[in-house]
Amino acid sequence: MMIAFFLSAAAVVQSPAPIAPIRQAFVGEATFRPLSPTHATVTIRAADGESVVDIDSIDHALAVLADRRLAAIWPQLLTWAGPSLTGLREALVADARAVFAKGRTKQADSAIASVVRPRLRPTFQLADALLAAGQVAEATRLMEDARIAEPQQGNSFWSIHWAAMSQWLAKARDVRGDSQGTLDVLEAAIPPLGNDRAKLNLEASRASVLLDLHRPAAALAAIDAVEARFQAPGGIFSGDVRIRGSDRQFAWIRACALQQLGRTAEAKAAAAPLYPITEPQDRRVRIGPTVKLRKQLGLCTRDVALTAQSYAVLRDDPYGGEALVELQPAFRRRGYDARFLDEVRGHPLLAPILAARLRALPGDLVPALNGWGAMSPAP
Repeated sequence: MMIAFFLSAAAVVQSPAPIAPIRQAFVGEATFRPLSPTHATVTIRAADGESVVDIDSIDHALAVLADRRLAAIWPQLLTWAGPSLTGLREALVADARAVFAKGRTKQADSAIASVVRPRLRPTFQLADALLAAGQVAEATRLMEDARIAEPQQGNSFWSIHWAAMSQWLAKARDVRGDSQGTLDVLEAAIPPLGNDRAKLNLEASRASVLLDLHRPAAALAAIDAVEARFQAPGGIFSGDVRIRGSDRQFAWIRACALQQLGRTAEAKAAAAPLYPITEPQDRRVRIGPTVKLRKQLGLCTRDVALTAQSYAVLRDDPYGGEALVELQPAFRRRGYDARFLDEVRGHPLLAPILAARLRALPGDLVPALNGWGAMSPAP
């Protein structure tokens, strides 16, 4: 249960603003447009306007192929990406290798990559592409070698880079379902940072992993300590470098820990930051929507109603995105709980939405759905 790299450690590179989707339930027409072997767009038109969605990952392609309303463009997408998406998989790896060979890029394909310098971003891009393609060992070696080679002397970004690369290495364990291995990576990476504020990212992730290991008391103590250091006036943060909305990350971890401890009333109170009047904004980084953190809490506490409510936002979105991937009957990535997800899909709020939108992906797409083994539980 890794969390995003959400605490500011220095001058964070600004991410491009996302395209705001036009909200409507009815799709009248969809147009698929391939732009390169690794990038296509889908234009979704409806009575109230249109949205343009980028397709530049396996999950993006799967989300289109899982949406009944976009059936008209499935043949075009599969011609472009390959019948089982292996063409897109190989193209993404090849493209990442080419960027890696150049040695630097301004593009940041993930939240973690956005906080490192351009010379390191190709490493993250290639590691992510390899991990998504099921090539876990090569991806892990690549990141381990980069972390070892990262200079510390005279490098003002060393702590940020160390934390980001350690976070990625923990993620590689996490997607394999190896929670103890994830914890081991994080606990080994924290001491070298000393009192540097970048360590708070790893400590917060450690707290979330402790929940996976059914250690809620330890998780609660850990997240309380992280937030105390984060919020302390005159503490490790000088100036306004805290990322807005970080309280939401603390909130879902604390609320889950309290719920697992049976302290239900306290858990409900702790979750209050997950119900903001307005979404937090930050001038330096793109901040994810709060509904995703409510989903994290729902999955963590096995709260069927909260999880269903969090997924139900796809009702008003022309592009179902990760919801239509994660709610697939054949979905078997880390943390998968068949009985729980069956209950979520059958919840009265969500069931009619899925009946209208969700297509169960056919067998030839299931390997792509589950990361070609990269995201399956470790044996």
